[in-house]
Amino acid sequence: MRSRTIVAIATPPGRGAVGIVRVSGPRADAIARSLTRRGKAFVPRKASLVRIYDGDAPLDEALVVFFPANASYTGEDSVEFQTHGSPYILERLVALCLASGAHSAGPGEFTQRAFLNGRLDLSQAEAVCDLIAARTRLSASAALERLGGGLSRRVAELRSSVLDLRALVEANLDHPDEEIPPLSAADGAARIDALLESLDALARGAARGRLESSARIAIVGAPNAGKSSLLNALLGKDRAIVSERAGTTRDTLDAPIDLAGLDASLVDTAGLRTDARDPVEREGHARALRALEGADLGLVVLDRTLPSHSHGALFAAIEPVRARAAAPLIVVLNKSDLEPARTVPADLPECAGTVELSARSGAGVARLEALLSASLRVPDGEAGRSALTTRHAAAFAAAAKELSDARTILPEDSGELVALHLRSALDALDAIDGKTTTEDLLGSIFSRFCVGK
Repeated sequence: MRSRTIVAIATPPGRGAVGIVRVSGPRADAIARSLTRRGKAFVPRKASLVRIYDGDAPLDEALVVFFPANASYTGEDSVEFQTHGSPYILERLVALCLASGAHSAGPGEFTQRAFLNGRLDLSQAEAVCDLIAARTRLSASAALERLGGGLSRRVAELRSSVLDLRALVEANLDHPDEEIPPLSAADGAARIDALLESLDALARGAARGRLESSARIAIVGAPNAGKSSLLNALLGKDRAIVSERAGTTRDTLDAPIDLAGLDASLVDTAGLRTDARDPVEREGHARALRALEGADLGLVVLDRTLPSHSHGALFAAIEPVRARAAAPLIVVLNKSDLEPARTVPADLPECAGTVELSARSGAGVARLEALLSASLRVPDGEAGRSALTTRHAAAFAAAAKELSDARTILPEDSGELVALHLRSALDALDAIDGKTTTEDLLGSIFSRFCVGK
């Protein structure tokens, strides 16, 4: 299939000053020269101002850039037509390329060819998609770091260490009588422990990487505690309906937010009350708890003007969820602008921090934003290291399991099973950059791309 020449529009739908049509494959240069009636070859990687013809009539005046295979994104001859951004011109140009022997590109097919031709490894190819989808500064910089090979280098270091250990184990198996340094159980265990520590650091980064989906922050609390007001205050606009009447919110409401470069989503929920009799209210209560259980961070909003003992039922409702979920909590003491200001409850659940604020006046909201950002943010200098997808996390987990199994049997095993587990760990690591992968996996990964990339 790579022998086919493919074509697609590479710019978003709609009108614009400039539009780009991308062609890649063995006929790219011939198609470009035919449509521009150009007798001589294009100068590689230099823009040429030419006319594009539709039969005998000019279609547009455009810049055309030819990229030879050794200097192109895809690793094969490619051409970019930079035309005026008229949908008609772009679609007609694609039709002319198809009539000249090209085929319509599938989602991500240009990047897939870059991977298959060795221009990118699989983790870098995925980073291209993540960079296009990035909505905040940190998610963009993390994807760019991975595109530059940051993850690939860390995987290569791990792989080299596992390979060295495997070679030593197998050498002792195959040549026990030769002068090969013996591998003691203690030495092998120490080496595996070091590898597991590195994998654990990467897994923690994967849990905090925010590329495939934004961090979810669930806002929970008793009715009329000010949850919707807090949502609006954090967003800086009236997104949720606010009323003095308790129980205004009956369902969850999601709203995206940029927290100092972190891509996040706030989830407003119905008030938690265990004595609800209305079926709709009970369902809202259940959905609020599910939102908290599935969140990366929970905001527990308390009415600062109520006596501290009145929050006991709320804490009791939250506790079972806390036992199942690992998300940290931040306690928000709202309505600090109102009197009387009660003392901070002594029986607060274990939390990542406490903030007093007024969602109505905005006082203290900036402190909460800073705490939210700090609670979700990867430590300085590790943003790129945390830019991992679910697929990467699964591969690291598989490698860690194989290494743990090898370590468990080290004292008793003669080496055959240890070597087998080490080989399986290498296979898991190789899946990250695409050294070992399946056609189905490649299809799943590149189907996330837009057509034209």
